[in-house]
Amino acid sequence: RYIMLARLLVKKTLKFRRDICRNKVLFSSEEKCKKSKYPLPKAFFVGSFAGFLGSLAGMGGGFVMIPLMTSRLLRLSQHQAHGTSLFAVAATGIAGALGYSGQVDLEAAATIAVCGMFTAKLGASFTTKLSENVLKRALGVYMVAIAPVIPAKDYFIKNKAKQTEKSPQTLVERIAPSAVIGLGSGFLAGLFGVGGGAVVVPALTLATDMNHYEALGTSLCAMTLPAIVGTATHFSKNNIALRIAPSLAIGSFLGAYVGSKVGLDVDEDILRYGFSTLMLALGFKTLLKG
Repeated sequence: RYIMLARLLVKKTLKFRRDICRNKVLFSSEEKCKKSKYPLPKAFFVGSFAGFLGSLAGMGGGFVMIPLMTSRLLRLSQHQAHGTSLFAVAATGIAGALGYSGQVDLEAAATIAVCGMFTAKLGASFTTKLSENVLKRALGVYMVAIAPVIPAKDYFIKNKAKQTEKSPQTLVERIAPSAVIGLGSGFLAGLFGVGGGAVVVPALTLATDMNHYEALGTSLCAMTLPAIVGTATHFSKNNIALRIAPSLAIGSFLGAYVGSKVGLDVDEDILRYGFSTLMLALGFKTLLKG
Protein backbone atom coordinates (compact mmCIF):
# COMPACT_ATOMS: atom_id res chain seq x y z
CA ARG A 1 0.00 0.00 0.00
CA TYR A 2 2.80 2.42 0.90
CA ILE A 3 4.64 1.59 -2.32
CA MET A 4 1.50 2.36 -4.34
CA LEU A 5 1.02 5.65 -2.50
CA ALA A 6 4.65 6.57 -3.12
CA ARG A 7 4.33 5.83 -6.84
CA LEU A 8 1.16 7.90 -7.06
CA LEU A 9 2.85 10.79 -5.24
CA VAL A 10 5.85 10.68 -7.60
CA LYS A 11 3.56 10.57 -10.63
CA LYS A 12 1.52 13.57 -9.44
CA THR A 13 4.69 15.51 -8.59
CA LEU A 14 6.17 14.95 -12.06
CA LYS A 15 2.90 16.00 -13.70
CA PHE A 16 2.77 19.13 -11.51
CA ARG A 17 6.34 20.05 -12.49
CA ARG A 18 5.56 19.55 -16.19
CA ASP A 19 2.49 21.80 -15.89
CA ILE A 20 4.52 24.49 -14.13
CA CYS A 21 7.20 24.40 -16.84
CA ARG A 22 4.58 24.51 -19.57
CA ASN A 23 2.78 27.47 -17.99
CA LYS A 24 6.09 29.30 -17.71
CA VAL A 25 6.72 28.79 -21.41
CA LEU A 26 3.25 30.03 -22.35
CA PHE A 27 3.44 33.01 -20.00
CA SER A 28 6.88 33.91 -21.31
CA SER A 29 5.58 33.66 -24.87
CA GLU A 30 2.61 35.92 -24.12
CA GLU A 31 4.92 38.47 -22.50
CA LYS A 32 7.23 38.43 -25.53
CA CYS A 33 4.25 38.95 -27.83
CA LYS A 34 3.06 41.89 -25.73
CA LYS A 35 6.54 43.45 -25.79
CA SER A 36 6.70 43.11 -29.56
CA LYS A 37 5.94 46.45 -31.23
CA TYR A 38 2.64 46.67 -33.10
CA PRO A 39 1.58 42.99 -32.67
CA LEU A 40 -1.92 43.48 -34.12
CA PRO A 41 -0.83 45.00 -37.47
CA LYS A 42 1.91 42.37 -37.70
CA ALA A 43 -0.61 39.59 -37.05
CA PHE A 44 -2.89 41.02 -39.74
CA PHE A 45 0.02 41.08 -42.21
CA VAL A 46 1.02 37.50 -41.36
CA GLY A 47 -2.57 36.31 -41.75
CA SER A 48 -3.08 38.14 -45.06
CA PHE A 49 0.18 36.88 -46.55
CA ALA A 50 -0.33 33.28 -45.39
CA GLY A 51 -4.01 33.23 -46.35
CA PHE A 52 -3.22 34.51 -49.83
CA LEU A 53 -0.50 31.93 -50.48
CA GLY A 54 -2.43 29.14 -48.79
CA SER A 55 -5.58 29.60 -50.85
CA LEU A 56 -3.53 29.51 -54.05
CA ALA A 57 -2.51 25.96 -53.15
CA GLY A 58 -5.75 24.86 -51.47
CA MET A 59 -4.21 25.01 -47.99
CA GLY A 60 -4.92 26.96 -44.84
CA GLY A 61 -1.65 28.87 -44.89
CA GLY A 62 -0.46 27.36 -41.61
CA PHE A 63 2.86 26.36 -43.16
CA VAL A 64 3.56 30.05 -43.74
CA MET A 65 1.95 31.41 -40.56
CA ILE A 66 3.72 29.21 -38.03
CA PRO A 67 7.34 30.07 -39.00
CA LEU A 68 6.41 33.77 -39.09
CA MET A 69 4.66 33.67 -35.71
CA THR A 70 7.62 31.98 -34.00
CA SER A 71 10.04 34.47 -35.57
CA ARG A 72 10.87 37.93 -34.23
CA LEU A 73 7.65 39.26 -35.74
CA LEU A 74 5.36 37.86 -33.03
CA ARG A 75 7.65 35.67 -30.85
CA LEU A 76 5.09 32.98 -30.00
CA SER A 77 6.05 29.58 -28.62
CA GLN A 78 5.79 26.63 -31.00
CA HIS A 79 2.69 25.27 -29.24
CA GLN A 80 0.90 28.62 -29.30
CA ALA A 81 1.82 29.16 -32.94
CA HIS A 82 0.19 25.84 -33.87
CA GLY A 83 -3.00 26.58 -31.93
CA THR A 84 -3.30 30.19 -33.08
CA SER A 85 -2.61 29.18 -36.67
CA LEU A 86 -5.48 26.70 -36.61
CA PHE A 87 -7.77 29.51 -35.36
CA ALA A 88 -6.95 31.45 -38.53
CA VAL A 89 -7.09 28.38 -40.80
CA ALA A 90 -10.86 28.17 -40.23
CA ALA A 91 -11.22 31.70 -41.66
CA THR A 92 -8.98 30.80 -44.59
CA GLY A 93 -11.14 27.78 -45.40
CA ILE A 94 -14.36 29.79 -45.44
CA ALA A 95 -12.96 32.58 -47.61
CA GLY A 96 -11.18 30.21 -49.97
CA ALA A 97 -14.28 28.09 -50.47
CA LEU A 98 -16.29 31.22 -51.30
CA GLY A 99 -13.65 32.29 -53.79
CA TYR A 100 -13.61 28.88 -55.47
CA SER A 101 -17.41 28.65 -55.56
CA GLY A 102 -18.46 26.41 -58.43
CA GLN A 103 -15.27 24.38 -58.04
CA VAL A 104 -16.30 22.53 -54.85
CA ASP A 105 -17.44 18.90 -54.69
CA LEU A 106 -19.87 19.22 -51.76
CA GLU A 107 -20.21 15.48 -51.18
CA ALA A 108 -16.45 14.97 -50.90
CA ALA A 109 -16.02 18.15 -48.84
CA ALA A 110 -18.71 17.08 -46.34
CA THR A 111 -17.19 13.60 -45.99
CA ILE A 112 -13.68 14.94 -45.41
CA ALA A 113 -14.95 17.53 -42.93
CA VAL A 114 -17.01 15.08 -40.84
CA CYS A 115 -14.21 12.50 -40.65
CA GLY A 116 -11.61 15.19 -40.02
CA MET A 117 -13.56 16.55 -37.05
CA PHE A 118 -13.04 13.32 -35.13
CA THR A 119 -9.27 13.12 -35.67
CA ALA A 120 -8.54 16.88 -35.41
CA LYS A 121 -9.24 16.73 -31.67
CA LEU A 122 -6.85 13.79 -31.28
CA GLY A 123 -4.11 15.64 -33.14
CA ALA A 124 -4.56 18.81 -31.10
CA SER A 125 -4.44 16.83 -27.84
CA PHE A 126 -1.32 14.98 -28.94
CA THR A 127 0.46 18.30 -29.53
CA THR A 128 0.67 18.95 -25.79
CA LYS A 129 2.62 15.70 -25.30
CA LEU A 130 5.48 16.91 -27.50
CA SER A 131 8.21 19.29 -26.41
CA GLU A 132 8.86 22.58 -28.18
CA ASN A 133 11.85 21.31 -30.17
CA VAL A 134 10.30 17.96 -31.03
CA LEU A 135 7.17 19.67 -32.34
CA LYS A 136 9.26 22.09 -34.39
CA ARG A 137 11.37 19.29 -35.90
CA ALA A 138 8.27 17.23 -36.65
CA LEU A 139 6.70 20.15 -38.53
CA GLY A 140 9.93 20.71 -40.47
CA VAL A 141 10.17 17.06 -41.48
CA TYR A 142 6.51 17.03 -42.54
CA MET A 143 6.93 20.16 -44.69
CA VAL A 144 10.09 18.87 -46.38
CA ALA A 145 8.51 15.46 -47.00
CA ILE A 146 5.24 16.77 -48.41
CA ALA A 147 6.72 19.55 -50.61
CA PRO A 148 7.72 17.28 -53.55
CA VAL A 149 4.28 15.65 -53.60
CA ILE A 150 2.55 18.76 -54.96
CA PRO A 151 4.45 19.08 -58.27
CA ALA A 152 4.79 15.28 -58.58
CA LYS A 153 1.04 14.87 -58.91
CA ASP A 154 1.08 14.91 -62.72
CA TYR A 155 3.72 12.17 -62.80
CA PHE A 156 1.54 9.84 -60.75
CA ILE A 157 -1.57 10.65 -62.75
CA LYS A 158 0.16 9.95 -66.07
CA ASN A 159 1.34 6.59 -64.79
CA LYS A 160 -2.09 5.51 -63.60
CA ALA A 161 -3.81 2.94 -65.76
CA LYS A 162 -6.09 4.71 -68.20
CA GLN A 163 -9.71 3.72 -67.81
CA THR A 164 -11.59 3.71 -71.08
CA GLU A 165 -14.95 3.31 -69.41
CA LYS A 166 -16.07 4.31 -65.93
CA SER A 167 -18.62 2.08 -64.30
CA PRO A 168 -21.21 3.75 -62.02
CA GLN A 169 -20.02 3.98 -58.41
CA THR A 170 -22.07 3.27 -55.32
CA LEU A 171 -22.30 5.81 -52.49
CA VAL A 172 -19.77 3.84 -50.40
CA GLU A 173 -17.30 3.70 -53.29
CA ARG A 174 -17.61 7.45 -53.80
CA ILE A 175 -17.16 8.52 -50.19
CA ALA A 176 -14.61 5.90 -49.05
CA PRO A 177 -11.54 7.73 -50.47
CA SER A 178 -12.73 11.06 -49.04
CA ALA A 179 -13.34 9.47 -45.63
CA VAL A 180 -9.80 8.07 -45.46
CA ILE A 181 -8.37 11.41 -46.61
CA GLY A 182 -10.43 13.23 -43.97
CA LEU A 183 -9.24 11.01 -41.13
CA GLY A 184 -5.59 11.55 -42.02
CA SER A 185 -5.79 15.26 -42.80
CA GLY A 186 -7.84 15.99 -39.67
CA PHE A 187 -5.19 14.53 -37.38
CA LEU A 188 -2.42 16.42 -39.16
CA ALA A 189 -4.45 19.64 -38.99
CA GLY A 190 -4.92 19.32 -35.23
CA LEU A 191 -1.29 18.34 -34.65
CA PHE A 192 0.48 20.89 -36.83
CA GLY A 193 -2.08 23.71 -36.89
CA VAL A 194 -2.44 23.55 -40.66
CA GLY A 195 -5.42 23.02 -42.94
CA GLY A 196 -4.31 19.60 -44.17
CA GLY A 197 -4.49 20.74 -47.80
CA ALA A 198 -0.95 19.51 -48.43
CA VAL A 199 -2.39 16.00 -48.11
CA VAL A 200 -5.96 16.59 -49.32
CA VAL A 201 -5.22 18.26 -52.66
CA PRO A 202 -2.79 15.63 -54.04
CA ALA A 203 -4.88 12.81 -52.58
CA LEU A 204 -8.10 14.05 -54.19
CA THR A 205 -6.49 14.47 -57.58
CA LEU A 206 -5.08 10.95 -57.39
CA ALA A 207 -8.02 9.12 -55.80
CA THR A 208 -10.82 10.89 -57.67
CA ASP A 209 -11.45 12.38 -61.11
CA MET A 210 -11.28 15.98 -59.81
CA ASN A 211 -9.07 18.46 -61.62
CA HIS A 212 -6.61 20.65 -59.71
CA TYR A 213 -8.98 23.59 -59.20
CA GLU A 214 -11.82 21.35 -57.96
CA ALA A 215 -9.41 19.74 -55.50
CA LEU A 216 -8.34 23.21 -54.28
CA GLY A 217 -11.91 24.38 -53.67
CA THR A 218 -12.97 21.11 -52.03
CA SER A 219 -9.90 21.10 -49.77
CA LEU A 220 -10.53 24.66 -48.58
CA CYS A 221 -14.22 23.98 -47.95
CA ALA A 222 -13.48 20.77 -46.04
CA MET A 223 -10.87 22.19 -43.69
CA THR A 224 -13.16 24.63 -41.86
CA LEU A 225 -15.01 22.30 -39.45
CA PRO A 226 -11.93 20.24 -38.44
CA ALA A 227 -10.07 23.52 -37.86
CA ILE A 228 -12.83 24.73 -35.54
CA VAL A 229 -12.76 21.47 -33.56
CA GLY A 230 -8.97 21.56 -33.32
CA THR A 231 -9.07 25.21 -32.27
CA ALA A 232 -11.47 24.39 -29.41
CA THR A 233 -9.10 21.68 -28.18
CA HIS A 234 -6.08 23.98 -28.41
CA PHE A 235 -8.03 26.65 -26.54
CA SER A 236 -8.66 24.22 -23.67
CA LYS A 237 -4.89 23.60 -23.55
CA ASN A 238 -4.07 27.35 -23.48
CA ASN A 239 -2.40 27.08 -26.88
CA ILE A 240 -4.02 30.14 -28.48
CA ALA A 241 -2.68 33.69 -28.24
CA LEU A 242 -6.06 35.42 -27.93
CA ARG A 243 -4.60 38.90 -28.26
CA ILE A 244 -3.53 38.45 -31.89
CA ALA A 245 -5.84 35.61 -33.02
CA PRO A 246 -8.69 37.87 -34.29
CA SER A 247 -6.32 40.07 -36.34
CA LEU A 248 -4.66 36.96 -37.74
CA ALA A 249 -8.03 35.44 -38.69
CA ILE A 250 -9.32 38.64 -40.34
CA GLY A 251 -6.13 38.94 -42.35
CA SER A 252 -6.33 35.27 -43.34
CA PHE A 253 -9.96 35.66 -44.46
CA LEU A 254 -9.21 38.64 -46.70
CA GLY A 255 -5.96 37.19 -48.05
CA ALA A 256 -7.56 33.83 -48.79
CA TYR A 257 -10.48 35.37 -50.66
CA VAL A 258 -8.19 37.46 -52.85
CA GLY A 259 -5.85 34.50 -53.36
CA SER A 260 -8.66 32.21 -54.44
CA LYS A 261 -9.79 34.71 -57.08
CA VAL A 262 -6.24 35.16 -58.35
CA GLY A 263 -5.65 31.41 -58.31
CA LEU A 264 -8.35 30.76 -60.90
CA ASP A 265 -6.41 32.86 -63.42
CA VAL A 266 -2.91 31.52 -62.64
CA ASP A 267 -1.37 28.58 -64.48
CA GLU A 268 -1.66 25.33 -62.51
CA ASP A 269 2.06 24.50 -62.84
CA ILE A 270 3.09 27.88 -61.43
CA LEU A 271 0.84 27.31 -58.39
CA ARG A 272 2.21 23.85 -57.70
CA TYR A 273 5.92 24.54 -58.18
CA GLY A 274 5.80 27.93 -56.50
CA PHE A 275 4.15 26.72 -53.30
CA SER A 276 6.27 23.55 -53.26
CA THR A 277 9.46 25.64 -53.35
CA LEU A 278 8.22 27.92 -50.58
CA MET A 279 7.20 24.97 -48.41
CA LEU A 280 10.58 23.29 -48.93
CA ALA A 281 12.47 26.44 -47.92
CA LEU A 282 10.34 27.05 -44.82
CA GLY A 283 10.52 23.36 -43.92
CA PHE A 284 14.32 23.32 -43.90
CA LYS A 285 14.37 26.57 -41.93
CA THR A 286 11.97 25.13 -39.33
CA LEU A 287 13.94 21.89 -39.17
CA LEU A 288 17.25 23.67 -38.60
CA LYS A 289 15.74 25.90 -35.89
CA GLY A 290 14.45 22.79 -34.09
